[in-house]
Amino acid sequence: MVAFNNHIYPPGPDIPVELDAGDDTIDQITKLFRQFGNIYKVYSERRKSYTYVINDPEMIKHVLITNNRNYTKGVGIDRVKILLGNGIMGSEGEYWKKQRRMVQPAFHRKVTERLSRSIVTANQKMAAEWGVMAKQGEAINLTAELSRLTLNIVLQSLFSTDLNLIEKQHRMHPFMLLTEEHARDLNFALKFRSLASEIRNIMQRRAQDGRTEDDFLSMLMTARDPETGEGMSDKEIIDELLTLIVAGHETTASALNWAWYLLATHPQVYQQMKLEIQALNGMPPGFGQLQQLGFVKQVIDETMRMYPPGWLLTRKSITDDQIGRYHVPAKTDIFISPFLMHRHPDYWENPEQFMPDRFSYPQKDRGRFEYFPFGGGPRQCIGDYFAQVEMQLHLAIITQKYDLQVVVPEQITMEARINLRNPNPLYTFLSLRK
Repeated sequence: MVAFNNHIYPPGPDIPVELDAGDDTIDQITKLFRQFGNIYKVYSERRKSYTYVINDPEMIKHVLITNNRNYTKGVGIDRVKILLGNGIMGSEGEYWKKQRRMVQPAFHRKVTERLSRSIVTANQKMAAEWGVMAKQGEAINLTAELSRLTLNIVLQSLFSTDLNLIEKQHRMHPFMLLTEEHARDLNFALKFRSLASEIRNIMQRRAQDGRTEDDFLSMLMTARDPETGEGMSDKEIIDELLTLIVAGHETTASALNWAWYLLATHPQVYQQMKLEIQALNGMPPGFGQLQQLGFVKQVIDETMRMYPPGWLLTRKSITDDQIGRYHVPAKTDIFISPFLMHRHPDYWENPEQFMPDRFSYPQKDRGRFEYFPFGGGPRQCIGDYFAQVEMQLHLAIITQKYDLQVVVPEQITMEARINLRNPNPLYTFLSLRK
């Protein structure tokens, strides 16, 4: 604890530390947490500024909810904006509030229920394709297949019938570059932003035809700000759609990849999940069966606890503030890591163990910011419920049909960039359920 000018500052290392320099950031913040506790500061020579790393639920609540108006998006947001434009992931202030108000209705529970039919269809189609590969004795690249699946689901939810037109024009739709290119650099950003022309063409065709579909695009094209009655410009809609494509595809694919890895390494948990799905007595899993798939949901929740795709939230203070007993100068970077908080030994029993049963008790028995895989506060992930339904249905549909024998690597590695990913693909063999 250090005090200057009657202010108290958090403890921290005496030497500069670059926390956003690469994949070792998780190891760095974990070691520093063990050394300095729930809040500490580090100095970045590259940014010429201090960063506070917070790992306390009440302090996290202060930044994300109580005094969220004093904090903007932080480190990394410039790279996000190059990729996604001014969508709700990167925008700020009154503009962000306006956009969020208009996008929010598209993620209502009833809308997710309607669109869940696309989730079921996509999984059934993939399951059929897997069956052909299984008969030929082929190993399936599970990581690549999950990426392809989640991309198709989000694109179908966004564009519905127009997706077929794009595929006919290009043989393979151009959005597949998200599954084919793994680097998220400037070159990728330029290619991805060029897809805006495809979206604009769809919008123009719908406007000319006076056509409205039951998908996200039509919902955004017809959305009106309840305060002003104004709609979105074409550019605003395109930025939001590009944001939804990236956010709705990569995070869900990553979480499912981790889920299958954890199930493969915990056969008793996998067996318990199979028994729950067997209890459907052959009824195809759909939205109406979600209530009967409670343990599947627990598997997802525990996966997101151990490997949250959004492993790091960054903020920057606008003016001076106080977090707990510590002074926060203006323009201080704030790092909040769900990965670190989800493994805090004061709040989680055996935090390094995969134990889905820990989620068998109600959420109200757990502090709000002990578990927050989708972020929290006004900027919580807008598609969190859709993603949870998508993951629950995927595990149920595939498990009802197949036993997966995932080839488990000797050592699992984590790539901590925009999302928390396993950089090496998982492969699986299949056997038909009897």
